Amino acid sequence: MYGCVKYLFILLSCMGICFPSSAQDSPIEVTAAYPVASQKYQSITLSGAVSSANDAFLAPLQAGLVDKLFVEVGDHVQQGQPLLTLDSKLAELALQQAEAELEVGTVAYNEAERLLNEVDALSQQQLAAKTLFQQRKAEVANAKAELARLKATLALRKEIVARHTLKAPFDGVIYQRDVDVGEWVEPTTAVLGLVSQQAKRLTVEVPQEYYSYFTNLNGDISIHPDTGLHDTITGKMERLVAASGGQGRSFTAHIALPENTDLLVGMSAEAEIMLPQLESKQVWLPTSAIRQHPDGGASVFAINSNKASRVLVNIVRQQGDAVLVANATEGQLYAISGVSRLYNEAAVTVTNRSEIND
Repeated sequence: MYGCVKYLFILLSCMGICFPSSAQDSPIEVTAAYPVASQKYQSITLSGAVSSANDAFLAPLQAGLVDKLFVEVGDHVQQGQPLLTLDSKLAELALQQAEAELEVGTVAYNEAERLLNEVDALSQQQLAAKTLFQQRKAEVANAKAELARLKATLALRKEIVARHTLKAPFDGVIYQRDVDVGEWVEPTTAVLGLVSQQAKRLTVEVPQEYYSYFTNLNGDISIHPDTGLHDTITGKMERLVAASGGQGRSFTAHIALPENTDLLVGMSAEAEIMLPQLESKQVWLPTSAIRQHPDGGASVFAINSNKASRVLVNIVRQQGDAVLVANATEGQLYAISGVSRLYNEAAVTVTNRSEIND
């Protein structure tokens, strides 16, 4: 029994680390500093390409054989300008037939009205039966309806002929041609690419962590063209697409460009966006102030009345030897050296107070 007690005493003596020692009671010398508050606004730079609100692949409205092609890639076109025509011989013959049928219908309608007027005059003199008058009146109504049908047929034939010509829906530049004379095309066949040089905008992809910033973004956005030949211009947030295509964790944003900008569709540029600081407790501290945890977390030690208190923080981003953290207070003193030896409620002696440069 005595041997067991002796062995236990020796074991506990060797594990003196489990008991407060004189070393632990001695204050730990640290260097401390007050953090620097993050600026009210922080900037983010996103790369994108100039696009247009009007950018379309054009297809004919009628199936047919390409007869004439009036444009080439790079041509500037005006709204309503013919771009190509299809072989419309059969459609034009059908149009001529409809015009002839309309003439026949017009003659029949006029003749029916003439006969009605004759019978009406005789009927008033009681020289014609009322049934004949009603018959002539019905023939006029029938001729009128037939005339309306023939007019509609003629309008249809004219529209079919017109649809054999593909016209520019807006002013722009032809940037793609996928058809040639002699090819057969369908209404589902994209034959020409047309883009407008008006209503231009810079399209960028916004990372998901910045989406909440962009929802209420109303300030000016600085656009820096990558050409090096254009001055910085100012844009405005035009539209933020509140859905992602599932290909990445980003959302599309359109930044409207000034109407007088000489940037062309397809050029690349960078957008420098000043974002409001959403987190009110974000401050800068030296990287030496951070205690990294095995689970990936981090903490700092606040100094109050020569006592160290652990504060859990979230690292927002690192810039050189400084780190931006959330959940720390601007007016609080924090240890920036000797952090590895600190623990909660440890006694400390502040040997020096340093200045932190953001």
